[in-house]
Amino acid sequence: MKDKANCCGCKHYFTGVHMNISGAGVTTHAGNAEGAIALLEWLSGAEAQAVFASLNMEYTANPAVAPAALVASWGEFKGNPMNVIYGKLQGDAIKLMDRAGYK
Repeated sequence: MKDKANCCGCKHYFTGVHMNISGAGVTTHAGNAEGAIALLEWLSGAEAQAVFASLNMEYTANPAVAPAALVASWGEFKGNPMNVIYGKLQGDAIKLMDRAGYK
């Protein structure tokens, strides 16, 4: 069932919102793997997520950390379950952009 949302005075139905796909890792030959892991753990922890949430006005990546008050007022986060397949249509997309003169 689709949810009904009232955003900016318009009513529409949606199955969820776009989600950024982000990732981080540490390469095998990292010069300071221990420090890199510590940074990644800090970035995903409560302190850093609270800072990001207050500045970027997005839902947090860490579900244990509450979003900013304005974001929370939008309701519970519901991501769109669409399966994203990277690269499959990249060649066609680049050709289309070239034909359209996109720079």
